[in-house]
Amino acid sequence: MKEPFTILSILLLVTLGVTMGYAYDEVEVTDGGTIIGHVKFVGELPKLTPIKVKKNQDFCGDSVPSEALIVSANGGIKYAVAYLDGITKGKKIDRTKQTLLNQEKCIFGPHAFTMVKGTDLATKNSDPILHNANMDVDGRQMFNFGQPIQNQVIIKRVRKIGVGEVTCDSHIHMKGYLLIFDHPYHAVTGEDGTFTIEDIPPGKYTLNVWHESWSIMGEDKDGRAIYDKPIVLTKEVEVAPKGTVHVNFELK
Repeated sequence: MKEPFTILSILLLVTLGVTMGYAYDEVEVTDGGTIIGHVKFVGELPKLTPIKVKKNQDFCGDSVPSEALIVSANGGIKYAVAYLDGITKGKKIDRTKQTLLNQEKCIFGPHAFTMVKGTDLATKNSDPILHNANMDVDGRQMFNFGQPIQNQVIIKRVRKIGVGEVTCDSHIHMKGYLLIFDHPYHAVTGEDGTFTIEDIPPGKYTLNVWHESWSIMGEDKDGRAIYDKPIVLTKEVEVAPKGTVHVNFELK
């Protein structure tokens, strides 16, 4: 009898930094706590080379800054993703929430974001040129559609969990990340490297922080940069009823 998951599949999911989904029960959380975190870079900050633009340079410019590692003056890292790993029950999911992915000035905005499986992704092309949104989740294509019209919006329901890579077939310099969960306990760090996760049922949890990595290992057949595997940092935390936990993470 064939197993539903091969060892290779499990290793791939672990390598990408997001474990397989768990059954999640929605319950009323009346005494939930909060995790406030800070993700900082420690050590000598690498200088990232701007990414060359190979098409529509008259509109996009000759290059765009790399967003693989954005660090503020106080060392805070933007676009790191924090999430509770393996949580099986908690607050209700807002299934009416719609997440916006904007293609503007030839970059994806936001560069990294999170969603809950079963909610809608609205992809917008704000530019007067053709973009093509191609989204893979753990190596399998989820969406692939062109948007030739400025301000065109295409809405799709996300039905997978895992780590998604977002690219544009028309512009190989464009890249973003989408992490999809089956629960609502996740957040993306802002400009100062901080994040907040709220309404967590009291208990002990594994808190992970995912970052895409910034080391370029080569190029694929289309000329896109291939980065090193993502970085995942882990800490055990205990959330008290209506309490607040402060957690610091460091990337070196």
